[in-house]
Amino acid sequence: MVCMTQQESAKRIGRRGMLTGLGAAAVGASVLAAGPAGAAPGDPVVQGADNDAGAAGTILRSTAAGATFEVRNAVGVGGAVGVKASADVGVDASGFDAGVVGFSSNGNGLVGRSDLGYGVVGAASDLGGIGVVASAPDEFSKTALDVRGQVRFARSGVVTVPAGATSATVTGLQVYASTHALAVAQRSTAVWVKAAVPVQASGQLRVYLNAAAPAGGVPVAWWLLEV
Repeated sequence: MVCMTQQESAKRIGRRGMLTGLGAAAVGASVLAAGPAGAAPGDPVVQGADNDAGAAGTILRSTAAGATFEVRNAVGVGGAVGVKASADVGVDASGFDAGVVGFSSNGNGLVGRSDLGYGVVGAASDLGGIGVVASAPDEFSKTALDVRGQVRFARSGVVTVPAGATSATVTGLQVYASTHALAVAQRSTAVWVKAAVPVQASGQLRVYLNAAAPAGGVPVAWWLLEV
């Protein structure tokens, strides 16, 4: 028969309690690591953790002259990202002066990519607005717009002047007082494009040749632009 003193019994109970506590802590850590930390409205944001607010959103407000929310990551480290958003609309930004400002001291200020749609879309919704502006402070050493690949303009196309005719008309166009046209024959013949005249009242472009088009007609590429 083995007899234990009260001191030895206390030591065994202490070790057993410590092991039980460590096991519970390990289980708790594995549960926390398995998914986002749940939070209820009003709970603080936990740094270094995946915070899940459920169906509730999180709003930050301030009257500061600077940034309401600022994110910093290591600079010069490959793949470092300051802000990453994933949703049907990744980032929805609005502002009085600018909705989105992109700047880089050593790369691209703004990059847009898409698998199926458009990488970047600029739209003007009010009179006098401009969808996209490309500017270069110094026209001799800077490039305002650098396009690599095909370029397509909605207000452009090809119209054919039929054989024996001296003109052709393109209809259904948006023509303004500032609209001008460029037109070039796409077939080498003895005739050429004499004029391309936008007509604002009817929304048309009239292309004129210097003489009647030969057999097979003369295809003319045209382009409307604002000047």
